[in-house]
Amino acid sequence: MSNLLIPSIVRTLHNFFTSIWIGGMLVMLLTFLPVIRKEISDQKIQGIVINQILIRQSKWVYLGIIVLFVSGLLMSRLSGQANGFFDFRNRYSIILSIKHILVIVITLIAIIRSIIFKEAAISGNRTKKKISMALLLINTVFGTVILVLSSMNAVLS
Repeated sequence: MSNLLIPSIVRTLHNFFTSIWIGGMLVMLLTFLPVIRKEISDQKIQGIVINQILIRQSKWVYLGIIVLFVSGLLMSRLSGQANGFFDFRNRYSIILSIKHILVIVITLIAIIRSIIFKEAAISGNRTKKKISMALLLINTVFGTVILVLSSMNAVLS
């Protein structure tokens, strides 16, 4: 039972926080932002609502980064197929390494967005808003690619 229980808990935590992070970006782009822009005509109120959503989501993402790092290490060890960080000896490790590179990139983008563009939604600076949105779009695309890579490795394991 313990051979099934521990890996299942680790994978569940990993999937849960992946869903919060990447799913949160998808929901923001596909649902929240279009509805907010359509239904709230006052741009200042739009900015306040978007900013509040981002503040709440960021807390979950930061917690998720930690949980994903720890659970990812545990999953790699439990899989028996990973030979180390950035190892390119087999197909599983190559896919995992590409995934890790993308995870590092989206983590850096998330941190940059939350520090430099923290209140872009409520600022009057259109350039800052556009850059923040572009970074969100890039992170969402990379996040989706990470999901595909994870699925590929699930098939291989």
